[in-house]
Amino acid sequence: MTIALGGLTTGSALHGSFKASPWNNSRTNQTFFGLDGQYILTGGRHERKLTTWVQPYGYATHALLQAAVGAFNEYINAYGTMTWIVGADSGSYTNVIFDGLDMDEQPFLDASGVNGWAVMCSINFTQVKS
Repeated sequence: MTIALGGLTTGSALHGSFKASPWNNSRTNQTFFGLDGQYILTGGRHERKLTTWVQPYGYATHALLQAAVGAFNEYINAYGTMTWIVGADSGSYTNVIFDGLDMDEQPFLDASGVNGWAVMCSINFTQVKS
């Protein structure tokens, strides 16, 4: 289970499948004085957002977990082809920019003592149409 873009990799952190937003398209609506209706110009696709959840875990201390999240975010604006693997499925997205890793909740220490410090996060990318 890995997401990779350039030097950025989630390693063994658990993650889900990507949710791709609809493409953003150019569109302008024009109205003219004295005329009914609108004149609409539409253009091509520009970008869309790609997001999924990721759970970094297994850190011995809270500080190490925070440092790992910070290390992810050092790759903000990394650009290229992003690949992903979930079980037997894999795929890629081209022309992708890394937007950052957001913590969705407070970090927690696994009560079983097996998985160390963990946190649920959202990992965010923008795919640019070329």
